[in-house]
Amino acid sequence: MKNDFSAARMGLDEVRDYWERRASSNPDDLCKIESGMRGQRMRFENFLQNHPLEGAKILDLGCGVGDFYAHLRKKNISCDYLGVDLAEAMVERAKERFPDGRFAVGNVLDWTDAPRFDYTVAFAIHNVRMEGGAELLRDVTKRQFELCDRGAHLSLLTDRFTGFDSHIQPWRAEEVLSMALEITPYVVLRHDYLPNDFSVTLYREPVIDRRGDLLADL
Repeated sequence: MKNDFSAARMGLDEVRDYWERRASSNPDDLCKIESGMRGQRMRFENFLQNHPLEGAKILDLGCGVGDFYAHLRKKNISCDYLGVDLAEAMVERAKERFPDGRFAVGNVLDWTDAPRFDYTVAFAIHNVRMEGGAELLRDVTKRQFELCDRGAHLSLLTDRFTGFDSHIQPWRAEEVLSMALEITPYVVLRHDYLPNDFSVTLYREPVIDRRGDLLADL
């Protein structure tokens, strides 16, 4: 039986069509995903600096044209990576760029008997204003957490920054934090790595409490 995420499905077709159009009409890979190189790198590094991924199983939700996979390769991080995106044109471009990578078209809200991952990540996939956007953010984040054994990470645009185009969706950090705390009590919010972006990471366990180097002398 499929999970009941009916509220979140209101804008999925709109989102899919939007990214299909961008992927098909823009020759430049950064234009396809509507991002700059610096912003992408800072989002990725914000996650990597706090999470050792060597040998981990990673689900990259909304993988776009495969930029996070490229970043992992550049950092020589060997992990079990799967990139998934709603837009077929995005996945086709990712496969073209990285024939050795694993990329698939899919919607995790429809997955049944889904595999487990150490970490699930979603970089800037909720940045387009649409009907049912708040419900989609909530339900996709819940699904991310269901699929992870260690943590679920997402990056979002912040409403503390002004100057976004009218079709862009910024978020209020306090509201996103409250949503995350309804899913798990172990949450980290970072609002310090870019002027227009913030991240939330939801964990299965308290992170510091489980660190072996801190527990060695107890």
